[in-house]
Amino acid sequence: MTTRSLLADRRTARPLTVIAIAVLLLMVLIGFLTFIPAGTITTAAQQQSAEGQRLLAASLARRIENFFNTYSNVLISLASRPAIQSVAASREAALNLLSQAAEASDGEIVAIVRLARDGTPRYAYPPAYNERIQAEQPLPWTVDNAWVNEVVSTGGIQFARRSTGVGVAYLLVTPVNTGLGANEVLALELDLTGYLNNVFADAAIGESGQIWVLTTGGVQLYSARPQPEFRAGTAQIINLTDTTTLTGYPSAERESVVVPVYASFTQSRTSVGSLALILSRTFEEANQVVAGTLQLIALFSIGVIAFVGLFGVLVGSFLLREANRRRREEGRRETANTLLDISRAMNSSLELNTVLQRILANLGSVITYDSASIFLLDEDGKHFESVAESGDYEANTTQRVFRIDEIKGAREVFEKNAPVVIADCMNDPRWEALPDGKIKSWLGVPLRVRDQIVGVLNINSHSLNNYTEDDVAVADAFADQAGVAIQNARSHELQIRVYEAELETARAIQTSLLPQEAPPVPQVQMAARSLPARQVSGDYYQYFMLPGGKLGVAVGDVSGKGIPAALLMAVITTALRDEILRADSPSNLLHELNQRLLPRMRQNNMNSGLLITIFDPLTRMAEIAAGGMLSPYVRKGNNGTAWQEVEVSGYPLGAAEYSSYRAESLTLSPDSLIVFVTDGVIEAKDRNDNLFGFDRFEALLAAQPSSATAEEIADNILAAVRAHLDGQDAQDDITIVVLKALPQAR
Repeated sequence: MTTRSLLADRRTARPLTVIAIAVLLLMVLIGFLTFIPAGTITTAAQQQSAEGQRLLAASLARRIENFFNTYSNVLISLASRPAIQSVAASREAALNLLSQAAEASDGEIVAIVRLARDGTPRYAYPPAYNERIQAEQPLPWTVDNAWVNEVVSTGGIQFARRSTGVGVAYLLVTPVNTGLGANEVLALELDLTGYLNNVFADAAIGESGQIWVLTTGGVQLYSARPQPEFRAGTAQIINLTDTTTLTGYPSAERESVVVPVYASFTQSRTSVGSLALILSRTFEEANQVVAGTLQLIALFSIGVIAFVGLFGVLVGSFLLREANRRRREEGRRETANTLLDISRAMNSSLELNTVLQRILANLGSVITYDSASIFLLDEDGKHFESVAESGDYEANTTQRVFRIDEIKGAREVFEKNAPVVIADCMNDPRWEALPDGKIKSWLGVPLRVRDQIVGVLNINSHSLNNYTEDDVAVADAFADQAGVAIQNARSHELQIRVYEAELETARAIQTSLLPQEAPPVPQVQMAARSLPARQVSGDYYQYFMLPGGKLGVAVGDVSGKGIPAALLMAVITTALRDEILRADSPSNLLHELNQRLLPRMRQNNMNSGLLITIFDPLTRMAEIAAGGMLSPYVRKGNNGTAWQEVEVSGYPLGAAEYSSYRAESLTLSPDSLIVFVTDGVIEAKDRNDNLFGFDRFEALLAAQPSSATAEEIADNILAAVRAHLDGQDAQDDITIVVLKALPQAR
């Protein structure tokens, strides 16, 4: 080969080398520039897909909560109606109430059944159920006495599943107060499966997606598809309090979003839900989004090589769009998370005023405003009441109750059941300007419960055209959460009113069991005072006229407080009336009562102190025996000034099977005094937790003049205890009984 040919070859190879190096550098540059958006896009696609699953699962869970809460309200309303509570009145009114409630449910209520204490159905809706009851034929599902007793003892709203032989009936149940403590049960049979089919019909769960609804005990209530079946344990989900993504659950090839469902039948106000909703899909389907994204990146890279000149522009514009999209996604995600946090905060209280103030306090987290107020519909649906206000709106509101047609903007929200914006309040005929003219734009949002409007949220601004479409959407979502919180608080207040009415009835019954006046015994003066620590008391006292003109006095203290103690008190009082006529002494009376009441007290893990005094006016002898009570104090004679304890003691009734009681006898000369008190007097605490105590009590007795009557001494003791409490409620029931012997009538 010649030197010239070698030089030519070298000149030819040189540009090829440059081109090869340029292409290589271009490919490296393209690869490098492609790698940067690839990671971003892949991460964004994964986050978007995962967040979409979380938002879908949370939305479905909230709809299930609304379903149960709505029909819990229906059940509570029915159970509080006199026609339902009565077992003696005509059933026509009760059946009409059941029919109206069921027909208003759009088929979601299958049946409503009123059950007796032994589980026997009294009447029901639909008529086909009632015909079975009249024909003494069983309903598709049945219950027994034990099941009803468990519902009554647990109280509140409860969720139950009963077999029908061909399937399962889903029930919401609650006790019904029939009077005198004889509670029965009202049950709503719900078409839960049909409702969930409708809820999940349009849910975008993908080809491998599955939805399960489970109880926290692991019982499966629903699955959106026959396959796959749920075959995992519930240990990983039973205590979840927030929306959580679990990898490899319920099987190794799947990932799931688990959302706790806080339904109305949750018995405690803990953060653990009543049910769990699981939205699951396979990893393969979850990765399809990423795989598709990577394919687009590969095509994009080929396009970049073909159009080198446009590469920078395309990448730049793409990155700009991606950054904007991520910002929008982040904003939506933050808004959704904020709404979830706000919903939890608003529902953390069941006191209506607190809920209303929390709604206004949290409103600023999602939308900027200068003042706001909440209007709620009254019971007749013709008036708005301004129940909560903030900012300068409160200062300019001259009345708190308005006819709906008085406020044009709020009326339009009510009529349309949709948000309404007034961009320029000063020039819009729908707005009546306030005296200071500060409000320039207004946003009204309906407060709804299952598409039924219950009020209007008014959001005001001092700036014109302040509210955008995004503000309207966020405020509408916020108002939906607020409406549920308001309805929950209202339902709770209804339950409280029903409970308080029951307590008032129990207190009236208990008061009727206590002596209304002292028996006519000329030789003795009697006075009694009773102060319950709650609406009803576990303390009791009784007077008995016995053969031979003798007087019996009983003072007792049941362990515990409230209704359980009051019920046991009524049982003891009844037994005491029977046994005191047969017993020959206070000590034998206590022994017989202990034997008679021991099985029942052991069953309920309760006991009762009891002190018995029998006074014979002819001999002026008083015989005293006690079990589990404070010793009484006695002051003898007109000239006596010293008080002494009468040392009597023994086990409380129900504490031991074998117990003996020793009686003490003493003579009550004229003007002698005996004072009986329960431990609520001695153990009363002031605001610094200081006990009233024996020293203060004995000093109080010593200060009583010899001329004081039994009424005056009882009043003085009660007044001293109340002064020590300093306005606080008593920590324990307080009972005081005073006997004063009178001179022989001439």
